[in-house]
Amino acid sequence: MAPQDRQPDRHEGPGRQRRGLGLEGANTLVQTLAILGAGAWGVYTFVYEARIKPGLAPPSVSVKTDLARVGVRGDRVAIRSTVTRTNVGQAGVRVLGLTYTVVGIRTRFSESSDDTAAREAAFRDSLSGTANVDAARDYVRESGGMPILRQGLLFSGATPLPSEPSDLNPGESVSRDVIVYADRKTFDAVRFEVRLAYAKEDDPPVRLRFEAGADGVLATVAAEPCPAPKCPLRTTDFATEFSLW
Repeated sequence: MAPQDRQPDRHEGPGRQRRGLGLEGANTLVQTLAILGAGAWGVYTFVYEARIKPGLAPPSVSVKTDLARVGVRGDRVAIRSTVTRTNVGQAGVRVLGLTYTVVGIRTRFSESSDDTAAREAAFRDSLSGTANVDAARDYVRESGGMPILRQGLLFSGATPLPSEPSDLNPGESVSRDVIVYADRKTFDAVRFEVRLAYAKEDDPPVRLRFEAGADGVLATVAAEPCPAPKCPLRTTDFATEFSLW
């Protein structure tokens, strides 16, 4: 029997078309969902980097002091100190308190001694049982020092008294100049000590008060107990010295 050509089923074409359209629609849906997912991830990443991540980061502030001799009158030396505080973190910072203490330092000099071995032996013996080493060849610093200038500021949030705000955005810096006068006949050098108290901008402020330590250095402390780790208060200290010679 001669082979006969198969006649196409008139109902077969539309079914195949529907299946083709279904696969094409599914493919389009998958591509659309992928595009929407990528867009949503991009938006989330942007929001996280711009808003969420900075809010989770701890506050961080650096302090530095630039010193320059700006004049001399008799035995008095005028020194300009430029204190710069910078927000080096990712979160906004509320500065609550700033204290500034300048301490005069006297040095007692002695004649050079040829007994180097004995001096070195005495130095090595003094290393046991100490947490601080300060040894020079032919001079000794008198302990402590005498405060010759103490200044302090409490900013908004740290006191109910009238005060100015001091907020720092990430990367922002604020500088403050102070002129100090020191007697070079009385002192050989001066030490500048800066103490900064601050908190994250979104955290509740902490009330502060001034306090002078046993060495006379001015500082700010919490007016009420503020136990860690929940206490939002942070501090940064900086110290440098300047010769009057």
